[in-house]
Amino acid sequence: MDNYSDDMPSMEGTCEMCGREGIKLTRHHLIPRSRHNKPRTRRYFSREQMVGEIAMLCRPCHSQIHRLFANHELASYYHSIERLKDHSEMAKFINWIKKRPAGLKIRVRH
Repeated sequence: MDNYSDDMPSMEGTCEMCGREGIKLTRHHLIPRSRHNKPRTRRYFSREQMVGEIAMLCRPCHSQIHRLFANHELASYYHSIERLKDHSEMAKFINWIKKRPAGLKIRVRH
């Protein structure tokens, strides 16, 4: 189930999490869309922030984020690349994946 890509065609570039280059990227809403209509989210973020703050990530990094964090955690605290990178499990994953070639098929365990 890929409800994070916004039906945007895949593009290649550099992942904002792991820094791997020449890899297909997906759009990650730093403030999850499922939280946009919640009163708490609306109090803390403008509509422009909710819609516009998007990170371009490779599929493994994107999947790892959604494996580690619930959407309410992403909206309340982990709504920036810096905070995501600072999490110990995410940092461990990034350190591991950045050594893998771009074309390698990687499965993230759920």
